[in-house]
Amino acid sequence: MVYNRLYECSEMESKIKDIVNDDEDFLQVIKANNYFEYYYFLSNLRHDLFNWYPFKKNADLLEIGSGYGQLTEFFSNKVKNVVAVENSESKAEIIKKRVTNANVIVSDFDKLNLNKKFDYIILCNIFEYAKSFFESKEPYKDYLNYLKGFLKEDGVILIALSNRLGLKYFAGFKEEHTNEFFIGVDGYNNISHVETFSKPELLQIIEDSEFSNYKFFYPYPDHEFPKVINTDKFLYKIPYLRQADYFDERADFFREDKLNLTFTNDNLADYFANSFLIEIRNSNNKYESDNINYVKINSNRAEKFRTSTVINSNGVVYKYPLNPNANEHIKKMYENSKASIGKIKFLKSDLNDNVISYELLNEKTLEDLLVEAIEQDNKKKFFKILKKYYNALFYNSTESNDYMTDEFISVFNYKSKWEFHHHDKANLDLIFNNIFIINNEFIAIDYEWFFDFPIPLEFIFFRVLTHHINTNQLIGDYISVEEVFKYFDIETSVIRLFEIWESNFIKFVYGYPNAIPKPDRNILSKYNLELPEKTNEYIHLYLNQNDSSRCESLRKDIVVRQRKMINELSMKNDKLSKDLAKKRKEVYNKNKTVKNLQNSFSWKITKPIRKLKSKFK
Repeated sequence: MVYNRLYECSEMESKIKDIVNDDEDFLQVIKANNYFEYYYFLSNLRHDLFNWYPFKKNADLLEIGSGYGQLTEFFSNKVKNVVAVENSESKAEIIKKRVTNANVIVSDFDKLNLNKKFDYIILCNIFEYAKSFFESKEPYKDYLNYLKGFLKEDGVILIALSNRLGLKYFAGFKEEHTNEFFIGVDGYNNISHVETFSKPELLQIIEDSEFSNYKFFYPYPDHEFPKVINTDKFLYKIPYLRQADYFDERADFFREDKLNLTFTNDNLADYFANSFLIEIRNSNNKYESDNINYVKINSNRAEKFRTSTVINSNGVVYKYPLNPNANEHIKKMYENSKASIGKIKFLKSDLNDNVISYELLNEKTLEDLLVEAIEQDNKKKFFKILKKYYNALFYNSTESNDYMTDEFISVFNYKSKWEFHHHDKANLDLIFNNIFIINNEFIAIDYEWFFDFPIPLEFIFFRVLTHHINTNQLIGDYISVEEVFKYFDIETSVIRLFEIWESNFIKFVYGYPNAIPKPDRNILSKYNLELPEKTNEYIHLYLNQNDSSRCESLRKDIVVRQRKMINELSMKNDKLSKDLAKKRKEVYNKNKTVKNLQNSFSWKITKPIRKLKSKFK
């Protein structure tokens, strides 16, 4: 049967083929084509689904449905032998060009002519299509039985797929395989080529296939680009509290991060996880993956800073380098763990073979305590906790502009004459979920961004606040940086300076472009214009509080120039107004679609879940 899998089409295949054949730099292609499909087929971030998994080095691996080789290259660098199977010659040619050390086979997925057995069989976004290529009354159960014949005695099948009851689908995200709302929640009525499953449904399929040993992993926000891999042992200890970022359009029926917290408290999170990675084992032996309880992946940084954090079953936390270039970063972290900042001490750690390890602390984090105060709507308690942290951070600090060193400029790339508090050394990673209060002492568990030179504590406090405001919307909806700064009597006018420093630090960590102050960037990037002349002079005067009259004159001049440039562009190009009319029509049609959804059976059956939203109003 002819079908297209997730995001596949002939036009996209042609583009990927040209990119691979021309040996183009994938990162540059993604930057030039900021669409989900390019990330999905080309980005190394796809590897995060498996880069933590304990593959045996001398293993044989079978990848079924390799697509355009987006994961094949990763597997070929992890195990001894890789066999990649695709059902079209054109896809196979792309994989062969992309991965030179894999055996690429063109075959139907139900007619594998293989004379060997494998340690691992991988099905990533392919198992859900089994009804399309495996003729059977029970295609999913029978296909697992079919694959069992290709497993070694202690081999495993790794299946990655979406949960049809994933929370994101209730919240307003389209089902990826059909690009329709609620189609999976409805049970794929009248859909003949694809089907995903809930956790109980998958358990039934696995057990009907006579597998008795398996483990569920929960990738968050989903299995396409996971940032966290959780398990049943830690799913309720470390819930995922971020609003997921999606590349595609979506409705916004409610906040899934808030509801996930409710599901966590009510022991329902595993049923509503957006995705599953299931390890189905061919024997009842213990497997190395039994030792993994939680994984956090930081692979989107510059290569020398890429790390992974793993919590094992013995209550030990390990930090691994994701490549040899990150070994030095790990070693520096270990050295930094011997220091302290103000009254904040660092948990002691060990270093062995470029891997840091330290004891898992089971106490509540400072973030947990702040969230509890928010849930109680107790702002007095919230600021009392925050004040303890603030006092510990600023304890015994010096106030001056001596922090403005060459080392500081090399990282933050912008000078200032402001006087701020600072210590001789600094740690930028003192975020609330890295801080514990043990025996009335503040203990920090992470020391990645430790520097041997002064950094303003007001800036560190700013970036800690903005981190939590941006990543935990429970906190973001509750307070603002301005409100906190006023409470602690910190000048709010320095926020723009801190934004520039933070943007340049992001460049240092991730390799992003230099910062442009937000007001100018937002208004100009929309029209693809250059910054007006004298903007840099204005920024410098503003941030350093020099010559206020000149500063105000420049500001007015810049605003006039911006408006003039935009007006001229608008007058010359009638297409802008036509596009606006088109967008308004699209909004009207989408609002109409939402109204239709509200009257649909799918909308009605999700009513009990949407009622939970009222708890957070």
